[in-house]
Amino acid sequence: MSKRHVGSRLWRAGVLALWIPAIWAETPKPKVEPRIFSVYPLGDQPGAIYEADIRGVALREAQAIWFETDSIHARVDKVDRDPESDPNASTPTDVVHIHVTLDSTAKPGSYPFRVVTKQGVSNAVSMRVTSERTVMGIEGSTGEPEHPPRLSGFPLVVNGRIAKKGEVDYYSFETQPGEELSFEVFSGFSPFDPSLTILEPSGSWFDPHRLNRIAFSDEPLWYPDFSTDTKLVHRFEHGGRFLVRVEGFDGRGSPSDVYQLRISTGPSAPALLRALPKPGWQERTFTRHVTADWLERLRERGAPAGPREDLETFRAVKESAQAPPVIPIMKVPGIVEGVISQPGEVHRIAFHVKGAQDLVLEIETPDATMPLFNPVVRVLDSAGNEVATNVYTQLNNCGGYMMKMIEPKAIVGFHADGDYILQIHDITTDNADPSFAYRVLIRPQIPHIGKVEVEEERMNLTPGSAKQASVVTEREEDYNGLVAVSVEGLPPGVQAVTGSAPEEEKPPLMNGGKVERYFPKSQKSVLVMMVAPDAPLTPMPQMARVIVRAIVENKVAQPLDTVLVPVMVVAASSDTAATPSVPAGKP
Repeated sequence: MSKRHVGSRLWRAGVLALWIPAIWAETPKPKVEPRIFSVYPLGDQPGAIYEADIRGVALREAQAIWFETDSIHARVDKVDRDPESDPNASTPTDVVHIHVTLDSTAKPGSYPFRVVTKQGVSNAVSMRVTSERTVMGIEGSTGEPEHPPRLSGFPLVVNGRIAKKGEVDYYSFETQPGEELSFEVFSGFSPFDPSLTILEPSGSWFDPHRLNRIAFSDEPLWYPDFSTDTKLVHRFEHGGRFLVRVEGFDGRGSPSDVYQLRISTGPSAPALLRALPKPGWQERTFTRHVTADWLERLRERGAPAGPREDLETFRAVKESAQAPPVIPIMKVPGIVEGVISQPGEVHRIAFHVKGAQDLVLEIETPDATMPLFNPVVRVLDSAGNEVATNVYTQLNNCGGYMMKMIEPKAIVGFHADGDYILQIHDITTDNADPSFAYRVLIRPQIPHIGKVEVEEERMNLTPGSAKQASVVTEREEDYNGLVAVSVEGLPPGVQAVTGSAPEEEKPPLMNGGKVERYFPKSQKSVLVMMVAPDAPLTPMPQMARVIVRAIVENKVAQPLDTVLVPVMVVAASSDTAATPSVPAGKP
């Protein structure tokens, strides 16, 4: 190779080496949005005035606390860098010190709030208003089982925190013989999973000071979307001094792992073994309530109006090998109800299909639900062959095995007239209970708009900028009509226009089974929030309303869903313009 070619290659390599860092340098880092991790203490009773600390990132320029209620007020006293955070972290933790006032008229419950900063509004976390006397745990002394703080005068709520990994909090209390107490631990930070232990300092043959465990509780039942809060009811056979220990289930701990310990006399309400409720329209869940006007409610979500159809309720009968029962016949549309109260119990009811049509099966579990009660619904033809089921099956492409999951809704196509049997049972032959109640609706297909979600939880905009907001709508049962999306209540100088974004390329699901039977089709609409260069800055968030409507027979229908999104216009990071002063009180 000649020296000329070698020099040319070296020159190209040098230019490339200079060019690549230039490309990397042009890639801007995403802006860190203000975000809250936790608030400590977690709350107090009505009429209380106290100091609290909010931890999070990008909160250095906090200027106000924004509640969605008029019964709670807070002011920002000062903001510090969290001394326990990593000083080398790209986004170190900030601590916002606030002064909280709870009105005497505040009702017990959880109240979301946000931190308003010069960079915009944060995410929402909740503060609790309790109905009982509330005290603060003494940090630094609760970790010593020899001298723990003494609790008395129940009911009582204690604010505490597991600030470090492996840390535990101890509290002592005294009981009378035969007394029954209820213990509850509420987590103030979703990743924190608290556990609770009751200990008796009764000693042992080897150690007279040994703490012996007499009761323990983590969450009553772990399942996706279930609460991880702890509940424990214990009757003390003999009186004396006992200890209650609070800790992270897996030994975790951080300044954001806050909790409230509530102790009351007598049994407390049983744990709600159901998924935590979610806002908005929900129809693909076992716990949604199928009301008598369910068909009208579905038609209101994009289908043409039809004659009112009252849903009649029927009862299925138990299968019996000894004396086959007379199988009742239900009307379609209609609802069949029953209870799987004995292990291995199977219920049956017949129905008739007129002509080729698609029918929808919707299953509701009004009492016990998954994973305790797992209802399996099968449609059998006159020969006993399975036509359809609510069990979704797909092939796992890695292991080569079949994966199955029961679904609360299934669309079944019938090709001709016929008589069919609906069969209902639990997924196992061992489990049964008087709480294993079911309701199955059989109805014609009604194309409509299902769940609506806005991907952006909040929007912080700067003058002269544009930002995307994505609205995801689920098209149920082959809905192919138009959907109108609009935004109202935007700050001055901000307008929402329709936009287009590159579609995410997803490969088809290999061996996915009958996806169309069990899942809706989703569609993403893009709104572009355009901010005028001279748009005034907003001192407080403004609730924008994202409104979704169906277009039915060329007419705009009433709003189906309205999603509230807080929006702020703030100065750019390099902008030196002054931020408007924050008005006193709630806007």
